[in-house]
Amino acid sequence: MSTGSRRLVLAAFLAILLPPMIVFASPLDDHLYQGSYMRLIDEEGNVLLVSARSIEPGDQYLTSDNRLFEVTEVEGEVARARFVEQVELPEERYYLSDLSGLEAAAGKAREPRGIGIYHTHNAESYVPTDGTHSINGKGGIHQVGKVMADALRELGIPVFHDESLHLPHNRGAYRRSRATVLRLIGKGPDAIFDVHRDAAPPDQYAVEIEDGVWVTGVQLVVGRANQNFAVNRKYAQSLKKVADMVYPGLVKGIFFGRGNYNQDLTPLNVLLEVGAHTNSRDTAERGIRYFADVVDYYFYGPREDSRTASPFGGPRGGVRAALRTLIAIVVIFLLGALAFVVINSGSWDEAK
Repeated sequence: MSTGSRRLVLAAFLAILLPPMIVFASPLDDHLYQGSYMRLIDEEGNVLLVSARSIEPGDQYLTSDNRLFEVTEVEGEVARARFVEQVELPEERYYLSDLSGLEAAAGKAREPRGIGIYHTHNAESYVPTDGTHSINGKGGIHQVGKVMADALRELGIPVFHDESLHLPHNRGAYRRSRATVLRLIGKGPDAIFDVHRDAAPPDQYAVEIEDGVWVTGVQLVVGRANQNFAVNRKYAQSLKKVADMVYPGLVKGIFFGRGNYNQDLTPLNVLLEVGAHTNSRDTAERGIRYFADVVDYYFYGPREDSRTASPFGGPRGGVRAALRTLIAIVVIFLLGALAFVVINSGSWDEAK
């Protein structure tokens, strides 16, 4: 039996032993009805998050500036949270192929095995460009996933973009997408991303990455109700650390919510919210392109033209740059030796 087949069998076995632990409270999984938003506020009344995602006591939110809050009470569409701590993000890298992602692989040089991409909520779309918030079939979110896949491939990374449909967008979508996750695990990727979009006012995801370059930010979502939560949490936080260094502000935060989002199948399956339904898909596509750079940097090291030093050591770009420098030195040496021979011979013909 091949390694990939063994992975798939193991994943299927785990799926049977570890049934989904998702808790639902609305017809749209962990989301409110269309057009409704939850507001998460701190003890002073400052708004931390506006989202259609359902928020429950015990949920946590890590802000863009790495302040961790925990939800203490929910009244209607307002959730109140207490400040827990200022988080120092971990400097570790995790890989699905290293003991199922259960150990960190800090500073380890490696070749790309691939990145998995899929969409549990296929119908999600962007109103300004798609004309509606939901398309029955492959919504605008599929195009965002395609842009991410293309951006990674341009960087030389294999991509497994599974566009299987899990319709309708209801409480059964995550159950239906488990089969997709298992297929992706069987391909042996370094990590898997479930690409979504949020529902929120447009300003909640608007980010200026560089002077005059506006994109939608990306929010990471991690499920608390799974046995992989500790690793999942560290992985998401270390991914944010790299994003903060490469493109400050791109990752707007990490939401630690109830449910598992199929993250019980592998600790390196993170849900991405790429903008909201009120943002244009164009800005979401720009945002996910930047995030693809972050994924490349995180798993395979910075490239030689990177403006930021690797936090993990052993950068891929550094090796390439050193090799190019060595080749240049050898070429210069050979040209110098040839010139010396020609000069001392008096002419090119005599040198021959």
